[in-house]
Amino acid sequence: METQPAAWQLDFFGDAAPLTVDPPKRDPLPDPKYWSEAVRDQMIDALISLACDSRRGDNLPESLADCADLLRSRMHGKSVEKDDFDMTLGWIFGYWDGALPYTYVCAVTGVDHEFLQDVILNHPRLRRDLDDVRRMRCGTLL
Repeated sequence: METQPAAWQLDFFGDAAPLTVDPPKRDPLPDPKYWSEAVRDQMIDALISLACDSRRGDNLPESLADCADLLRSRMHGKSVEKDDFDMTLGWIFGYWDGALPYTYVCAVTGVDHEFLQDVILNHPRLRRDLDDVRRMRCGTLL
């Protein structure tokens, strides 16, 4: 390893010791455009498994359980990260799809896609948040 002194630091006793800059760590996976078809298929399978599988052994996928937890926290007035929450609302209502569309995750796992949408539309705080996301996504004519 080749080190390059970035500065000199005198320790308590006056000896000089070089401070080195470590080279950035290499990304473990190359750019997706360089992936082989086999690797691409494995990544797609892993993504679908991650979105649709459940760690608890029930039929509720983790992605939907995470959404429900985030909505529950917001309904009870707990602090949630605004960007994550806005992206979740947009994903549930199809404003953006993310890695997998919400309706696809629901269809694959047999969950009614309107369930979380109805919860959001029938709760005043969540409804207001959805209106903010809709304005951010679609804008207004005013």
